[in-house]
Amino acid sequence: MQKQYIKFSRRALSVLLASACAGMMITGCGEAAVEEETISEAIPVEVQSPEAGTLTLKNEFVGIVSPEEFVYVVPMVSAEVLSADVAVGDTVSAGQELCKLDSEAAQLQLASAQAQYDSVEANVDAAEVGYEIAQAQYESALAQIDIQNEQTQRQKDLQLYQMQIQIDSINSGIDDINEQMADLEEDKRDAKDQKSDLKKAKNQASAYADQASAAYGQAQAAYNATIEAYEYDKKQMAYQQAAAAVTAMELPGVEESYDGDYEGDLQKKKDDLKAAGEALKTAEEQIDYYKKSLNDARSAMSSAQSAVSQTESAYEQVKAGIDSIEEGQEKLNDTLSDTYKSLEQTEALKNMTEASLNIDTTPVQDASKKTAALSVDSAAATVNSAKVGAQGAKVAIDSAEYQLDMYTLKAPIDGVIEAVNVKEHDFASPSGPAFVISNKNTMTVTFNVSEGIRNTLRVGQKVQVDRNGKLYDAVITEIGTMIDQNTGLFAVKSCVSTPDASLLTGSSVKVTADTYSQDEAVLIPYDAVYYDDSQPYVYVVEDGIARRRDVETGIFDAETITVLSGLSVDDVLITSWSANLRDGAEISIQNGEDQETGNITTGDGGAE
Repeated sequence: MQKQYIKFSRRALSVLLASACAGMMITGCGEAAVEEETISEAIPVEVQSPEAGTLTLKNEFVGIVSPEEFVYVVPMVSAEVLSADVAVGDTVSAGQELCKLDSEAAQLQLASAQAQYDSVEANVDAAEVGYEIAQAQYESALAQIDIQNEQTQRQKDLQLYQMQIQIDSINSGIDDINEQMADLEEDKRDAKDQKSDLKKAKNQASAYADQASAAYGQAQAAYNATIEAYEYDKKQMAYQQAAAAVTAMELPGVEESYDGDYEGDLQKKKDDLKAAGEALKTAEEQIDYYKKSLNDARSAMSSAQSAVSQTESAYEQVKAGIDSIEEGQEKLNDTLSDTYKSLEQTEALKNMTEASLNIDTTPVQDASKKTAALSVDSAAATVNSAKVGAQGAKVAIDSAEYQLDMYTLKAPIDGVIEAVNVKEHDFASPSGPAFVISNKNTMTVTFNVSEGIRNTLRVGQKVQVDRNGKLYDAVITEIGTMIDQNTGLFAVKSCVSTPDASLLTGSSVKVTADTYSQDEAVLIPYDAVYYDDSQPYVYVVEDGIARRRDVETGIFDAETITVLSGLSVDDVLITSWSANLRDGAEISIQNGEDQETGNITTGDGGAE
């Protein structure tokens, strides 16, 4: 048999003690005890339904308090302390003076730099006066050159203007010729379009004339054939013969002497006579039709021949007009060629005149400008050199003022003086801080966690800080990414935004944070779970009988444990302990004052 491990809660322990006392009393009664054991009774139990929810575990850590801002004020120079105006615990503002150092040497250095700067500034003023004189001379030289250039330019402009008028006149003539050429070209295109259209009309009219002539010939042939086939005399003779035959058959005595179908033959001859008359009438109608068709065809042929004559006449006129336009174009081309030659000659003459007007004037003017410009450049170089010296002297003043400012120590931040390491007439040096200042408006609590817990935390998560029973709300601001080689833990920083005097720098506090969590899990009391070796199990109620149910558990705290599988919120869980509780045992549910065997009373009074 496997060993059964049982956890005892406070409630289960009281039940166990009561059972032990009862057992002792039964043992003392002898036979009565044996008789009692034979009686099977239902085991009284308490039950509840599992709940679905989230279980979050809280862990506690030791943290160290420190200000968010913490600075050391270190002297930048070595000098005697003339005054120290703050003490430990004083509140200071950024920029507030903390102490003064002996700055006599720095003041002498600043005075020397100022004197050097004043001397260099005087040199700059003298150089600028020389530059202004050179600039005035340069401008005077330019003015003389401008006067000469203006006079020369007027003469040049007059001659060039006159020649330009000639060139513009020639260009205007060229434009007129080009416009005439364009007009003739447009007329030529229109005439060619007309010629093409007339040629098409001519060909179409000729085709119509040929068709009308052919139709006339066909009509003439049809008319002649009708006259020949249905000659009036022949039709008249056939009609008369048929009439005589009918008359002969109708004579008296013919019927008696006729050898055959007299009535049938007589009717046949009458039908032939009627048919002959109708054929004669049809022949006359056909002769009239073909005669009319012959006249229509003759009229259409005459009209088509007239149209051919008209289109041929118009075509020849347009052709003659195109020849006249082309002749005019040739004349205009000759005129345009002569005009371009005249333009080329005039422009060449203009260029020669312009070149002759520029001879021997530009080099002399350029030399005069260059000489005057060199004087200005030399004066400008002198000014720049003096300004460079002034800038160097100004840098020396700035350096001396910076050095002098080092002899006054000021607070870099708002905060409280944590330490003062200098006093009046001591010798301050950069080897150590003179003051330590911390800003306690916001305090930081740093605590260390394992890698597993680190992975459950997040920046912005709320935690609780406990300092001697006083609680503070804080927020995680930084989660370390490097393991401390000494502790094997990760550093986590949290910020307390509303600190008070109890949170002293360097003090230890207790930090409580939510770590592991399981969502949408089945939650049951921790005491309701039993273990068989390493297998957890619970008892549930099924039809008034206790049934063992193996389960898979998750995280737990002192009161609650999560069940990942094997149990649902629809089950009825036995939560009380009994030494006789086993799989298949009959049970009696006793929750509060309700004691009904076989009925399950829920927490809200409902029965299942």
